Amino acid sequence: MKITSVKGTNDYLPNEVEIRDYLQNEILKVYVENGFEHITTPVIEDIENLDKSDGGENLNLIFKIMKRGDKLDKALASGVTSQNENVLADMGLRYDLTLPLSRYFANNKDKLTLPMKCIQMDRVYRAERPQKGRLREFVQCDIDIIGSDSRDSEVELILITTKALKAIGMKNFKVKVNDRRLLRAFLMDCGFEESQLDSVCITFDKMDKVGLEGVKKELEEKEFAEAAIAKFTGFLANVSNPQEISLESVKDILVDKAPAESLEYIMKSVNELCNGEFNVVFDLSLVRGQGYYTGTVFEVESIDFKGAIAGGGRYDNLIGKFLGQQVSAVGFSIGFERIFSILMEHGIDLPNKGNKIAVMYDDGELTAAYKLAEKYRAEGKICSLYVKPKKMGKFLGKLEERGYAGFINVSNDDGISYFEN
Repeated sequence: MKITSVKGTNDYLPNEVEIRDYLQNEILKVYVENGFEHITTPVIEDIENLDKSDGGENLNLIFKIMKRGDKLDKALASGVTSQNENVLADMGLRYDLTLPLSRYFANNKDKLTLPMKCIQMDRVYRAERPQKGRLREFVQCDIDIIGSDSRDSEVELILITTKALKAIGMKNFKVKVNDRRLLRAFLMDCGFEESQLDSVCITFDKMDKVGLEGVKKELEEKEFAEAAIAKFTGFLANVSNPQEISLESVKDILVDKAPAESLEYIMKSVNELCNGEFNVVFDLSLVRGQGYYTGTVFEVESIDFKGAIAGGGRYDNLIGKFLGQQVSAVGFSIGFERIFSILMEHGIDLPNKGNKIAVMYDDGELTAAYKLAEKYRAEGKICSLYVKPKKMGKFLGKLEERGYAGFINVSNDDGISYFEN
């Protein structure tokens, strides 16, 4: 039997779980204080829902659950090929929390108040190739607003998500925004066909990794029109970074100004309300991988630690796949695992650090030990009971490593003996 966890998943030690619980509780507290309500959905979804969810490349990363019993036997008897391999599966593990939320709303809409403002904090699963920063099981922390097409929803989500990030110590960041409608209109103005836009966006999203020449090369490999590639890359060649492309310069060349005006409103509103604590910038290259995004997309980028720590966008068509009618929706997700790894690497001070005490007693002293522990618990201490081991020094050293502040010896209760650190 193997004792290690499956690749792409982690076992977490008590001190790690304590940090993870603290982070999730702090995020949840901010969300609840701002009027969002906590919901939960099953980790398993119908395979048809997952496959038709416009989840972009995530659709290739679904953990599928095979049919069972007679259903599996019939599926195998029907013959399985690469074209109909889904015949063996009827369910799968969710790859994010947005698709389950959309189904949840469709199923419970008559019991919900619009706009619905909800919280989801739970595990999701992707059949990734395990590597640093890419897990197969990870936690997402989402807030969503369903049933409002107002741009105020984007403003509220940005302000509350950044408030939650600051609450857990992530303070030096900027918020990047774009609009899928604006980007698609810009690409069509360059000469790309509408059917090609998703593919072009996937390539453009790699700009920060492969540079302009890499983007140009991939577009040529996809055999798009030379004139469209030339106009597109020519526009980008005037700047060294896509974030230097101004919203005004893109707005000027578009016929439909509405998406640009929407971004202007969002950026202006957030800047007025964030008290200068972070910057909101337009980034034409911001795409986000999920195909279900229909309008605004946004991302929080850490300046100290480089890279995205939160992201989301508007997905006005996804719920309609279940109901047959459009329902406006927009959400923001905190990259919990990314933040957890940053804080584990650079350190985090928990509020209850110095509050955990071990009550050490000899065999037969449980009653006295429990009463003593209750006394300190009433004073706000976190107390654990331990029978004294033979190697007391080694045991106390391990407790210190786990974040205990000190210990009490029941036999000679002289109060708390604190560790030096």
